[in-house]
Amino acid sequence: MTITVFSFVTSLLLFNIYIFLIAVIRPRNIFLFRFGIIPVIFLIAACIFRLIFFVELPFTKVLRSEIIYPSILDFFTSEIFEIHVYELLIGVWIAGSIYYLQKYIRQLIFLNKLANSLIETQDKRIISCMNKITTESSKNTKVKIVQSNEISVPMIAGFFKPVIYLPYTYFSDMDLKNILMHEWIHFLHKDAWTKLFVSLISVVFWWNPFVHILKNELSQTLELRCDLSIISRMEHENHLIYLESIIKVIKYANNKSLHKLRSAVGSTQLVSINGNENMTQRFELILNYLSCKKRNMLSSVILCAFILLSVVASYGFVVQPLYHPTVEKTHEESFAIFPENSYLVLNEDGTYSLYIDNKYIGFIENRDDEQFSSLPVK
Repeated sequence: MTITVFSFVTSLLLFNIYIFLIAVIRPRNIFLFRFGIIPVIFLIAACIFRLIFFVELPFTKVLRSEIIYPSILDFFTSEIFEIHVYELLIGVWIAGSIYYLQKYIRQLIFLNKLANSLIETQDKRIISCMNKITTESSKNTKVKIVQSNEISVPMIAGFFKPVIYLPYTYFSDMDLKNILMHEWIHFLHKDAWTKLFVSLISVVFWWNPFVHILKNELSQTLELRCDLSIISRMEHENHLIYLESIIKVIKYANNKSLHKLRSAVGSTQLVSINGNENMTQRFELILNYLSCKKRNMLSSVILCAFILLSVVASYGFVVQPLYHPTVEKTHEESFAIFPENSYLVLNEDGTYSLYIDNKYIGFIENRDDEQFSSLPVK
């Protein structure tokens, strides 16, 4: 098991492919009606796993790129004002990561200060409803509930000690139950941890547009899973009541006179004000829940198994550049250089002799060139 620059680049490429598949599949209700939300979650887990574990296994085969990959590497190793391009890009990469990291840290600090500055609600109706929900779930966790005029959308934050933020407005008993249940399910599913983990990935790979697509897809997927989890516990006639509760929150949040507190790292909101298509999908899945419930479970299991198999198969190859040696030769020939069939011999004058298939080809002066750096020295 080895880790190389090429295994990292290959993993990043596969990571992007998985996210593309997620972005294509998740918005299609016909797919969700047939297979459910679990295969989408499997795909998200697969893309994250493939990004983090960028290793070459003993059975990994090398795929050589003769034109595109060498051209890209040549660009990265070129110099601008005596500085390699890759050195400049690494500097920008680090600077961007620091910026996004401090941005997320400030959001966490803001939420923590907000929770500490707001007095826990003394509304007996809210407290009683929340206690009933936690008791029924057999989870003995203290939930702090706060209310503020700065909050337009109910949301929950906190990794160990959950805090539910509610706007100062009246909700009926049923609406209150649906809202608090929704936020509580997010906590039980550890969605705050999941979103934090993906946010940390976005801190490192902020320059990759597919990472930001993943964040949006993950947020919608978690909301769909939460909705389906809640309505699975309800009688069918209560599904419409649950939708009505969500609609009331949307109408309240759309009041432009309100200061809207946006969702931050480690928090989940009940609704997204700007995501009309996402809200429409949530409504359609809730209304057609019985159709989703009757889906072919065998097809869903087979699809998940296929996703798992694709992850294993993806470790079967790694893409590496193919270079032709640029050495002084006594005759006109071209050679393909591989670490498996080529090696260098250090000469007394500091130059290197290049051998391919144990045959002397010529000498090189600079071993740092990309096409020779991976060759063993004997």
